[in-house]
Amino acid sequence: MIENAANFTRTYQIKPSIFEVLAQQSLTDTLYPALQKVAIFLSAKFPEKLGFLDAYYDEAFLALSGLLQFYYLKNHDGSFSENFYGLKRVLVDDEPLNHHEKELSLIFLVLMPYFKRKIEDKIQMYRIECAEGCIRNDFERRSKQIVIHSHSAFEVAWSLLALNNHLQYLAGKTEYSQPLLNLLKLKLVYSNEEPSLSFWGQVFKGNIRFSDISGGLLRNAASTVLETTAFFLQFLQTWSAQKPNFSITDLPKIEAPTPDNRARAYGGKCPLCLQTWRIPTALPVSGYIFCFRCILKHLSEAQKCPVTNLPAKSLDIVRLYPND
Repeated sequence: MIENAANFTRTYQIKPSIFEVLAQQSLTDTLYPALQKVAIFLSAKFPEKLGFLDAYYDEAFLALSGLLQFYYLKNHDGSFSENFYGLKRVLVDDEPLNHHEKELSLIFLVLMPYFKRKIEDKIQMYRIECAEGCIRNDFERRSKQIVIHSHSAFEVAWSLLALNNHLQYLAGKTEYSQPLLNLLKLKLVYSNEEPSLSFWGQVFKGNIRFSDISGGLLRNAASTVLETTAFFLQFLQTWSAQKPNFSITDLPKIEAPTPDNRARAYGGKCPLCLQTWRIPTALPVSGYIFCFRCILKHLSEAQKCPVTNLPAKSLDIVRLYPND
């Protein structure tokens, strides 16, 4: 709905509408899980060659996002998603961004989401450990519970702050469309960039030098692919709103693992400790069942299935509840 409303917003308004602000943020939030599914698919399909994509996806996305946002901040004074919706960042007095503001914007656009995801993964592991009762030390358990509750309180407070900021923006009481922009003292405006003759148009008209071709091909091909991908991501997201059972983050799916001869040797016991399961926990990528503590410790160190060597993470495990 946000994307639909944004597409019908006209640029005769003085400032961007709340629909455009939320739509560009939605695009930013969609890129990470969409590309992650592709990385998981490739690493599971080709574990020997591309297994690192799943294990180090956060770092790979950090590098990709850094290059992407650096390019758009340098050339368009805005992030990739902001430029996609025809927006850019300016100072409060409508002056263009200087080098310092671009560096701060890059940090907030790239590094902060990276550390936020790392913290959320760690918090999720704390929740699993506390729920399964596998923390024997009382001090450690209480410390992790305090961290969990503190994180939840911060998330609620930040959501309320963002809601209040959006309401003030709607009421015209602030020029800052997001809390982080308020912190940086930057605001979003329409870019109003004059469309220049495209690289391909210059090539076909013969208005380009040979020395410009190699750099132009790479730069314009990458830009075209990214913007086309963003368009289809938004299209699929809009489509999924009409189909409750469809989610863009469910694509693509890999085939179920095929049984092997080693499965019989581990029947009814953990492949790591070779004892009867204690808190049976499955690893979906391979289908094997382990003790909760055994597989959690192994994945925190190796990030792959100990039997099949398929890439996996600690948050991939699934707790089983047998009837008996």
